[in-house]
Amino acid sequence: MTQTLRIATRKSKMALTQTQHVANLIEKANPGVKCELVGIVTDGDYEKFKGDLKTIGGKGAFVKGLEVAILNGDADLAVHSMKDVPTDEDLPEGLTIAAALKRDDIRDVAVCRDNESFEELPEGAKVGTCSVRRAAQIATNFAYLTVVPLRGNVDTRLQKLEDGEVDCALLAKSGLERLNLQSRISTVFEPDMMLPALAQGTVGVECRSDNTELLDMLSKINVKDSYTCLMVERHLLQHLGGNCHTPVGGYCEVTKGGNLRLIAAVYSPDGKTTVRTRMKMPYNDWAELAKAAADDLKSQGAEQIIAQASQAA
Repeated sequence: MTQTLRIATRKSKMALTQTQHVANLIEKANPGVKCELVGIVTDGDYEKFKGDLKTIGGKGAFVKGLEVAILNGDADLAVHSMKDVPTDEDLPEGLTIAAALKRDDIRDVAVCRDNESFEELPEGAKVGTCSVRRAAQIATNFAYLTVVPLRGNVDTRLQKLEDGEVDCALLAKSGLERLNLQSRISTVFEPDMMLPALAQGTVGVECRSDNTELLDMLSKINVKDSYTCLMVERHLLQHLGGNCHTPVGGYCEVTKGGNLRLIAAVYSPDGKTTVRTRMKMPYNDWAELAKAAADDLKSQGAEQIIAQASQAA
């Protein structure tokens, strides 16, 4: 008998693409299982909303509706871009992040109009982003540019670019690649120039923590290194008390020697103050690594920067 799993997903092209990819992986790894996509309209998707994400709960507004579907029994699991998911302590009781796919490219990119380049943008050119992290790093490294708000799905942002609302859009490379839009990339920022969002490039799967049968199915598509690095980054943010309003960036990676290396920074919104950390620990000490890095950032004043950013928000 075929078993059907219902996967909650947003209805954007990006969300549907990555959810279908997860569905294909689940079906391949679990013969006899079929997946059905359940489209959900989240608070962050309502067309009537035109303001700042902060007013409806930040990036978590794109996640809550999917979690409600699981808790209400309308879906068995949900697929997320993990950089949008609140930290573990903010997950609804009874839900867990059960799996992470192989991590895609973590880097940010600049998209300009045809025949234009980021490096040649003139002073005062408008750079569009809804990320306080990206805005802070633009202020730090490219102070001659002007940051303006830019939100919406990828297609919407690219259209606003073409319409002249901005001269450049900052986006995640992984998202453009999932939509086969990598040809639009003008410049790729290496992490030493622009640290990515924590968990950027990672697709994760959420389900009930007591559904042992489903947890076993999802374990078959989980990529251990991606999941471990994801947990390090999420716990770092949790220890910092940060959220989607916090200008914090970083990433964890597995070294050639099998250790974990974590690089992270916290920025003041105006880009004038930056605190950084870089640490390496054995693979199994992932939780200790997250806490030690957070403690190091706190010792340099990260908590004050985060508090100021929250007030500014």
